[in-house]
Amino acid sequence: MTKNKIKSEPTKTVLVITVGLLIVFMVTHWQPALISSMLIGIAGIFSQYLAIKIDFLWMKLTWVLSLIVPNILLSIVFYTMLTPIALLSRVFSKKDELFLKNTSPSLFKEYNKTFDKESFKNPW
Repeated sequence: MTKNKIKSEPTKTVLVITVGLLIVFMVTHWQPALISSMLIGIAGIFSQYLAIKIDFLWMKLTWVLSLIVPNILLSIVFYTMLTPIALLSRVFSKKDELFLKNTSPSLFKEYNKTFDKESFKNPW
């Protein structure tokens, strides 16, 4: 089985990083974002080698973030949505559907039924 590699374009990656840092600067007026944007943009324009290296580092950063961020998001969803719903369900439910609270001496149920040959055909 062959793995499809996504072919990235270094100049477009450098352009996206530059524009992203410019937007960060315009919103926050954070001076290092403007300086970084200018340095990355100039390096990407004048050197294809540096553009490829910037693209490689950017792709590695996105790969690392793809390993971390989904776990964080799923944890947030679990603890903010599913856990309160489960606790409310446990508090307000009256019937123990799974028989988790053992209130009787045995978990076996008695069925007073006579089993014949037809009972074992097509058990589903």
